[in-house]
Amino acid sequence: MEERKHIVILAAGDFPTHHVPVQALREADFVVCCDSAYEQWSACSMEVPYVVVGDGDSLTESDRQQLGDRWLEVDEQDYNDLHKAMAYATAHFPLTDTRFTIVGATGKREDHTLGNISYLVTFAEEYPGADIEMLTDYGRFVAIRGERTFSSFPRQQVSLFTMTPDVPIASKGLKWELDGFHARRWWQATLNEALGYVFTISSSAPLILFQTYEPKC
Repeated sequence: MEERKHIVILAAGDFPTHHVPVQALREADFVVCCDSAYEQWSACSMEVPYVVVGDGDSLTESDRQQLGDRWLEVDEQDYNDLHKAMAYATAHFPLTDTRFTIVGATGKREDHTLGNISYLVTFAEEYPGADIEMLTDYGRFVAIRGERTFSSFPRQQVSLFTMTPDVPIASKGLKWELDGFHARRWWQATLNEALGYVFTISSSAPLILFQTYEPKC
């Protein structure tokens, strides 16, 4: 059976330093780089096939000439470069046989960070069934809806952010269980903790889940 492709989207926040997102970049089958991240990408000298996608406002004429057919201009302003890069990735690689990983989406300007994280819900709605995650230097974000069980470890820190405060959240396997809890503010379902090696979250509305790489000391 053929292995799933691993496609990494590089956004223009802080370039990753933790070994998990860095390894994702190094071992990717293909990288879709936002044009505003091209300077960081070109400086890291990773031998991975790639394209650069965006509106081009961050590229010099020299960059464009050097990139040649690896540069794809998308001239519209309704969505940011991360959305354009994901649209390219999902159009060129089958959703059912591909793992999509976003890195470099946090850091620098906080409004960009919040916008990029919230895009996970949009991607889950636009590409149902796709395996999409966001890796930072501290942990992993995914968007979920319905019931889902996650691999974990004792004292892993777990946070949930709901996009629909009126819809209850339930959990199994967390230190502070959520039994029909309504998180009316973003902070209200954060800083929870896994008790063992799996936990389950369920909600009929979209949620964003964050899991740390390291256990709480």
